[in-house]
Amino acid sequence: MNARSSIGLLGLTCLVLGLVRADVFSLATAKKPKVEISFWNGFTGPDGRVMLEMIRDFNKENPDVEISMQRIAWALYYNKVMVSGLDGRGPELFVVHASALTRMHRAGIVADDDDIFQGPSGIPQSDFDPYVLEQTMFGGHHSAVPLDIHPQGMFCNSDMLKNVGIVNSDGTARVPVNRTEFIAAARGMMKLSTSLDAKFGFALTAWQNNFMSLLPQFDGHYLDANGRADLNNPGNVAALTFLGSLRNGMHLIPPPDNQMGWVGYRQQKVGMVFEGVYMLGDLLRLKDMHYVGAPIPTIGNHPGTLADSHCLCIRSGIDLKKREAAQRFIRFLSANSIRWAAAGQVPARRSVRALDAFKKMQVQSAFAKQIPFMKYPPRITTLFELGLEVQLAVEKVIRGTAQPKEALDIANTNAQRAMDRDAEQSAGSKR
Repeated sequence: MNARSSIGLLGLTCLVLGLVRADVFSLATAKKPKVEISFWNGFTGPDGRVMLEMIRDFNKENPDVEISMQRIAWALYYNKVMVSGLDGRGPELFVVHASALTRMHRAGIVADDDDIFQGPSGIPQSDFDPYVLEQTMFGGHHSAVPLDIHPQGMFCNSDMLKNVGIVNSDGTARVPVNRTEFIAAARGMMKLSTSLDAKFGFALTAWQNNFMSLLPQFDGHYLDANGRADLNNPGNVAALTFLGSLRNGMHLIPPPDNQMGWVGYRQQKVGMVFEGVYMLGDLLRLKDMHYVGAPIPTIGNHPGTLADSHCLCIRSGIDLKKREAAQRFIRFLSANSIRWAAAGQVPARRSVRALDAFKKMQVQSAFAKQIPFMKYPPRITTLFELGLEVQLAVEKVIRGTAQPKEALDIANTNAQRAMDRDAEQSAGSKR
């Protein structure tokens, strides 16, 4: 064998050995088990598609972790999370509204997560509004990371506003900012009605939320200084009186049985609605709808609205590997929440809201202006029961079957009974 042949054979041998070594390394890497994290949420609309894209990107960047997502309708979601969590079979990571966190925390399903805010890779607490972060804390410990803020605000049909001459100097639709302008706009848009097509300037959507959005404006509240139900306080009565007057006094909203709330707005039969920023995803699918987002007009004493947050929670009792993987994913979602904002949310982190990309999101940035004035629901385990009583009180007033104070008196009595019953059951279970 000559020298040239020997060199060629040596080169071929090295190549083969190199390929074999690479295959062995790849096989070893492929066989290395991934940390699997189950992630549950109620993002069944367009927001779910955005979340799925973010999960795929995370999984690519973190080959040692596999996040799998299960989407469950909110109507069923919390029962499933509660039952599976109590049985130790729940997801390692799940979403809880800030308003529902108290019940989940009491059940022992949610783990404390102080360390996610600590260390060089920790999420900076200073990047959150203190009031938002307070909603996730129990006994001085963090139990979740707020991903977003979804305040209630106002959606306006810009074409309807322009058609009745409510415009700015540049010809764009001018959204009402106070009670006088709001009522004038509602009355003006009703004039667009024809004998075959009734138009309304405003309609109620989720009655409970519409009412609760006005409470901060009238200095209303849910509980007194001692933590007892106080739904019939003067501020609440004033807010409900205004809502009732829209139907029974000024006749500015449609009858309660015609279902012309959000649906009517989408059909361009209603000019203005109070709704959550998350409804933007529904509007993004409409091609012939021109709309603008705005803060809820100052109807009461000062600006204010209702808000809530999607919070990322880790199930208690999972092992350290799963906990670290779940925290890594939470940090990823939080740092990249500008992508989540595009699905129709306001990021919880101040630095993300300061980005030019967010400022260009008209609806989200307009709703975000209300953050200094927003109010979360009360942190009680019987929030569902309280909300049901509020809903019934609003319905009675809109239908004209009860006066605001009378309706709220009944709601307050029933809400307190639910709170007392819950306290007795909780005390009994601890014995």
